Amino acid sequence: MLNHYEKTITFILQMNVLAQANDITVWITDRSARMTHEFNEEKTRRFEWFLSSDQSKATLIEVFDDCDGAVTRVQNLMSSEIAAEWMERFEIESLTVLGDANDALADALASMGPDIRTYAGGFTR
Repeated sequence: MLNHYEKTITFILQMNVLAQANDITVWITDRSARMTHEFNEEKTRRFEWFLSSDQSKATLIEVFDDCDGAVTRVQNLMSSEIAAEWMERFEIESLTVLGDANDALADALASMGPDIRTYAGGFTR
């Protein structure tokens, strides 16, 4: 549909991989992806990691049905043991939030200094 916003929220996290994180691909597949998948979050649609060829940079893309789904993801992360493991392995360069974030989502992400960008137009098929 042309120029119709579906209320989805997208996180794009750009990170540096810390030097001591020599287990990064194993940690992503066996801990981060597995644990996040096991949360069974109804409104989480996409959770995908990407690494640079030298494994010094990481990008995490997360897509949610709406702000409530995104807040649930943040709360689940911060209340889990995976949060400390994540912070030991990555340094956040930037967090871009795409979509019309409500106050609850902006508050949940405030400590990460998100760049929140509202919907301007486009289409989905």
